[in-house]
Amino acid sequence: MWKLLLLFLPGYVFATGDSLRYLTPRDTVTITIGANEEKIFEHQIEKGQTIFSLAKFYGLSMDAIRYLNPSLNFDAVSPNQRIKVTIPNRAIIRYREAKFNPRWNTPVYYRVKKGDNLFRLSSVYFRMPEDTIKARAKLKGGSLQPGQLIQIGWISPLGIPSDWQTRTPLPASLKKVADLKGKFDRYGVGKKKQEVKNQGIAVWQKEAPAARNYYALHDKAPLNSIIEISNPVTKRTVYAEVLGKIPATAYSTNVVAILSPNTAKLLGAKDEQFFVKIKYFK
Repeated sequence: MWKLLLLFLPGYVFATGDSLRYLTPRDTVTITIGANEEKIFEHQIEKGQTIFSLAKFYGLSMDAIRYLNPSLNFDAVSPNQRIKVTIPNRAIIRYREAKFNPRWNTPVYYRVKKGDNLFRLSSVYFRMPEDTIKARAKLKGGSLQPGQLIQIGWISPLGIPSDWQTRTPLPASLKKVADLKGKFDRYGVGKKKQEVKNQGIAVWQKEAPAARNYYALHDKAPLNSIIEISNPVTKRTVYAEVLGKIPATAYSTNVVAILSPNTAKLLGAKDEQFFVKIKYFK
């Protein structure tokens, strides 16, 4: 017998499937839009599910899972943990065509964010008529409210073919990112170092040389150590090697790190300065 498959928390709806299936018609898929306008869904792991089979179900490579979940420990995944996956537009069934039965498919909702409007949802995100979106949302006017849930369509509970998933903008050096995380974990645990946290403004040097792909300048972290950097806005976490200290006269005191272009891009940075949280060991 199917168990209760929906978990409701403020602002989220997670699908859990069951031990054999990753989605069922009784689930609800709620998507948000990521930093690169990818459609993000957070799947909550159920007992018996694995990262490998989850990636296969959603048509994603393991590298894509690492990119979407940079702080995920692949060796310690447990039930109730939430894993980000992407849902390609092609996988969303937006219209009830002949012989389509919604009871055999999983409903897909979009959670409206600040700045959204019908034109953006229609032309940019989902490529479907504004009138259809208005009808699904039961809108009398054309305005949308942040946090509002709009049913966009349905998705097959049988999974997503891998060739439907986009291959970009996943960076080519994902293995390097995973290696840096491994060094960060080993440095902190293996040598029993003290964990230190700080936060502030990070600066992205757009014209910096790219010979060292993932690096940072930081005043307190040991030279050549690895620091963990999180962007609270995009909810992304990356790791970078400390190559030196911040030049004393170049930046104000609220700048806590200077990042390489690749590091900033992985964090979803759009501005030259943005807020970050940093963790390191010393």
